[in-house]
Amino acid sequence: MTPELANCVLEGLLLLHEELSQDPESPWYVGTPDQTQVLHDELWILAGELYARSSAALVDAWYRAGRSSLLPVNCTGELFSSRHLQLVG
Repeated sequence: MTPELANCVLEGLLLLHEELSQDPESPWYVGTPDQTQVLHDELWILAGELYARSSAALVDAWYRAGRSSLLPVNCTGELFSSRHLQLVG
C-alpha cells in the first residue's frame, strides 16, 4: 500500500470516529481501542478494494457497505442511520 492510501485510511478513521461519536443513532459506538482497531481494519480493507482517493469517499463507502463487525452480536449487522439511508437511497 502506498503512503497516500495509508494517509487516506487514517484520515477516514478520524472522520468516522468523530461522526460516530456524535451520532445519536450510533449508541453502540463509544470509541474504545478495540472499536478503533475494527474501524481501521474495515477501512483498510475497503481502501484496498476501492483504491480510495479521499477519506470522505472512503467513509461514504463504509456507510454504503452497510455492515460492520462493531455492531452488537444480537443485531443483524446492518447499519441503519440517516447517513446510511441517504447514501443507499
